[in-house]
Amino acid sequence: MRVRRVVDGDTLLLKDGTRVRMIGIDTPETKKEGTPVQPFGPEASEYTKKFCEGGTVRLVFDGERHDDYGRLLAHVYVGDQFLSEELIRNGLARVLYRHPYSDVMKDRFRAAENAAKRAKKGIWSLPPDKRRGAELPPGPAIDF
Repeated sequence: MRVRRVVDGDTLLLKDGTRVRMIGIDTPETKKEGTPVQPFGPEASEYTKKFCEGGTVRLVFDGERHDDYGRLLAHVYVGDQFLSEELIRNGLARVLYRHPYSDVMKDRFRAAENAAKRAKKGIWSLPPDKRRGAELPPGPAIDF
């Protein structure tokens, strides 16, 4: 699928007008109405732009196909590179466990997030009160 533009760090707009929300991750906000730009939000958006804007991505489905906003839920790859995992590994996204997606991916994401925490990358370099709930426990979570 061809990417028209990056909406935010975790959301893409495809050439055909489809909005894709990356399943299982959450990046800090940059465009949410009524919400100020959050720390590392611009960096997450820029990372996603460099990774795939204007290029071709491969979408892999894993669980639900659409969210409550009608966006397509998918894992996003460029070649063999897995965008969600790279965002997590660089501290530019946190893992969400509330989406029904595979335990294999949740484990993979958890390992990447733990590595980012140990290295104090991105959001994990901030004091806990500045992370916007980045340390939610696995399992049901509050929807932001």
